[in-house]
Amino acid sequence: MPEDEIEEYLNRVIINEELMKNESIIDLALKDDLVLTKPDKLQNIIDLNTIFNKPLNSEMYQGLLILNQDITINFQIFKKIWNSSQIKICCDGGIQRLYNFTVSNENVTDEFIPDYLIGDFDSLKIEIKNYYQQKGTIVIKQETQLSSDLSKAISVFKLAFVNVLDSIIDRNAVNFNIDLYDGIHKQDHDHAKLFEKTSSQKDFRVIVLSGLGGRIDQCIQNMSQLYQEWINLPTALSVLPKMIFVNKVDLVFKIPKKGFYITWPAEWKHKNFLKNCGILPIGEPNKINYSLGYKWDVKNFKTTIVNGFVSSSNRYSCATGCYTDCEKDIIINIELDYAKIATQGDKSSSSC
Repeated sequence: MPEDEIEEYLNRVIINEELMKNESIIDLALKDDLVLTKPDKLQNIIDLNTIFNKPLNSEMYQGLLILNQDITINFQIFKKIWNSSQIKICCDGGIQRLYNFTVSNENVTDEFIPDYLIGDFDSLKIEIKNYYQQKGTIVIKQETQLSSDLSKAISVFKLAFVNVLDSIIDRNAVNFNIDLYDGIHKQDHDHAKLFEKTSSQKDFRVIVLSGLGGRIDQCIQNMSQLYQEWINLPTALSVLPKMIFVNKVDLVFKIPKKGFYITWPAEWKHKNFLKNCGILPIGEPNKINYSLGYKWDVKNFKTTIVNGFVSSSNRYSCATGCYTDCEKDIIINIELDYAKIATQGDKSSSSC
């Protein structure tokens, strides 16, 4: 890229260092004329603390999906997410990862029995499948290779969310009354209108454990789910992220275009729970109209994978959150120290 073009981009970068370390992102946003979208707690703010400590009065329907990758997050964080999820679904070999993880930590396999196991079972030990099936897990085989195990698990989640899965499942029938090839997707398709209606009346969220740490083709396949129509319906109660990947070192999710706020307890910033972060134009070129609360904020910043101008290894300067206003939806990743977060207790964010 020509030097003059590089200089033009650098002129759009605002370096904050730690000047806002004691400020509230909400207070900053309210008095900043460049912040065009003001905070609305019910519409455009996600509190990261609620991913690990969901409020007791929350009516959000949350599902936990466990993929076929090693579970490497802090065990206490895992338990928090498990206990706050109404439905737990393992994707094929993910159930072996669950077994190994619970055995290696506190040998508490019986305390973590998933509701469903789904996949083609090409990477699954029979004895593990039988173990969980005897404990009550509903095991659904799907032979189609035209969809990933994550896609199959999503169909299970959607059917559970609209409260029809129990009426479909027959414990006395072969494969629990689900056609062996792609029956779960057919049921999902048949109830698409019901899902759209229900999601306009009730909020939901899917936590995907791991999923972005294995082979790159599977990583991209899994990340593509963030752009699927079912989690981007215009009738949703809010624009809050509907799918969040919880990986070994970071969270990954998509935030909507226009102004969006990510908040956290001030303790996370002051005690260095937060590490690096990125604003990632995956899928298509984008423009960051304005950002606030990062170490390197930008304005009118065109970002694409093609030109290499991607906000990676960024940091946070604000104590309680950040604001990002993009021309289109964009992927965010946030590196966290899960072990430190696990010790903080069930504190709610003070930023919103």
